[in-house]
Amino acid sequence: MQSTLYTQYGFGGTIGYDLSDAVSLHAFGYYYAHNPLVGPAFSPYVSTTSYGGYADIRFSDRFGSNIGVRRYINPMSGQWTTSPIVTPYFRVGKRNKVEIGLPLGELLKAAVWGDRDNPMRFRPQPQPQQHPKKK
Repeated sequence: MQSTLYTQYGFGGTIGYDLSDAVSLHAFGYYYAHNPLVGPAFSPYVSTTSYGGYADIRFSDRFGSNIGVRRYINPMSGQWTTSPIVTPYFRVGKRNKVEIGLPLGELLKAAVWGDRDNPMRFRPQPQPQQHPKKK
């Protein structure tokens, strides 16, 4: 993967429904025909099969939060991984066109459940006892 050009094809979509002026529901899904295993340096740049949904809750015209769940194929392990979506945001500018969000889902997941889905997590292995040889 690091020394060749790689093309990835897929399709996907999203759908949303406004329950009220303050709450909307969204579902999404993306499918990629080939989900390669890559190292940690490439993993943020590789698209993988995923699906999920979230609720967009608007507390005011300038502040809100997206809350939901996402399931995806982890490009470093090749296994399905579940991740929470918790993204508070605020809107700035004229007519609130610019939205700035802070994705806290992975931080929340690590704080509550630990990093058990992280394939790069250090796992100490017990070493066999080495006894000095007697002369």
